[in-house]
Amino acid sequence: MLSGLALGMFLAALDQTVISTASPTIATSLGHLSSQSWLMTSYLGTTLITTPIYGRLSDGFGRRRLFVTALSIFLLGSLICVGAGSFSILIFGRSIQGLGAGGLFSLAFAVIADLVPPRERGRYTLFFVAVFGSASLLGPLIGGVIASQSEIFGVTGWRWIFTLNLPIGALAVVLALRYLHVPQRLIRQRLDIPGVLTFAIFVLALLSLSESSNSTFLSSIRLWLAVVGLAALVGFFYIEQRMESRAFIPLHFFRNRLFAITVVISGVAGAGMIIGLLFTPLIVQVRYGVSAVAAGLLLLVMGFGNLIGSGMGSRVITKSGRYRELALPGLFASVLGFFLLAATFDSGFIGIGFAVFLLGAGSGLVNQFSSVTAPYALGEEHLGAGSSINTFVRQFGSVMGAGFSLAALFYSWKSRDGIASKFISSQNSSLRHLSSVAKSSFVDAARPVLIYSGLVVLVGLALALFLPRGVLSAGHRSESPIPE
Repeated sequence: MLSGLALGMFLAALDQTVISTASPTIATSLGHLSSQSWLMTSYLGTTLITTPIYGRLSDGFGRRRLFVTALSIFLLGSLICVGAGSFSILIFGRSIQGLGAGGLFSLAFAVIADLVPPRERGRYTLFFVAVFGSASLLGPLIGGVIASQSEIFGVTGWRWIFTLNLPIGALAVVLALRYLHVPQRLIRQRLDIPGVLTFAIFVLALLSLSESSNSTFLSSIRLWLAVVGLAALVGFFYIEQRMESRAFIPLHFFRNRLFAITVVISGVAGAGMIIGLLFTPLIVQVRYGVSAVAAGLLLLVMGFGNLIGSGMGSRVITKSGRYRELALPGLFASVLGFFLLAATFDSGFIGIGFAVFLLGAGSGLVNQFSSVTAPYALGEEHLGAGSSINTFVRQFGSVMGAGFSLAALFYSWKSRDGIASKFISSQNSSLRHLSSVAKSSFVDAARPVLIYSGLVVLVGLALALFLPRGVLSAGHRSESPIPE
């Protein structure tokens, strides 16, 4: 029954990271090397905007219908990317992909919440966390291998990144239509268009702000991006306050202490995980001079840790129903991982490997906690909204963590050694052959970013202390604990 959901999530997660190693080749092929970051930004922007929209609509129109719609939109975007003759068309296709990916990310966990009682959900979320994690880790490797081929069966190599989505996605559609039957009580209401628009403006402004260090044009309007983003956020809160329960993201959801703390922790953990994923290959390439592929193997240690943490979390939830006992050790492991990584990346691969294992295990525990607890906190009538808001915040934390941590790293490194950040980010091979002075300045630039990242997660750990104590119910529940 869940195979179609798993394939859909796998494609969405894969296309989020597969472009990271292939973007220089793709952008060069279409004559826009300096704009390569938009291959990622366009996808992430539309994904972030639509993730909570799908969740909200699925409560009224059905999870199965929305999932098939999202998957069809994703495949349309992939088809546009395959045939793109210009960089602009490719960016348009990536944006369409993101419009569908938002639903593929958010609806899977909502369907699990529909099908099984809260205490049993850990077993199923473990499967989807493993699918998401494996796709995220395999993406850069697959993208690099495919993009390195000039042609495959007469088709430009990089186009196969998007071509492969089509048969896999078509199979997922067939499986969903045939086997995905979700028991659900529909609660229809009109979509809050003004809330969606102000929310979209805020997300795009903040996303562009995080990318501004990689774009001359964006850096010149950085102040305006900040002003527009702040104005959109204020407008969004004003609109949602007036719309009350009809709002796109009802603000009264956040009066529920369990839900509010859960999604904040989820965002912090998402940022921590992506910073670990990005910094680990950089550290071993620069400090030890190994290849990008060899550096990427350390990410398998993080992936193994993530799987172990998710498995432990699933077991705890299933046997005891306790959720607070997942968040606290998960965040503590992440804090310890960051501090150890900052202290030991000069000491060899064993120290780095243990640190990234802790980061992965901590993230796995917190993902299990938030994926089960967020929809549970809002009650059965808001399962889709609770799951999608949690997914959005986790993804948003990842995007912001990636953008601002890398910006801080390269700005500090460049100011210390006069190295152009664009040159470093677009020529991975150069990382292995830097001078000893450049390597030393990298250590000085990277260590504070890792320490500050650990401190941010430490704030999340302090917040987790205020989680209400409780036990997930063993059966379905229909009441909502949200005060109206």
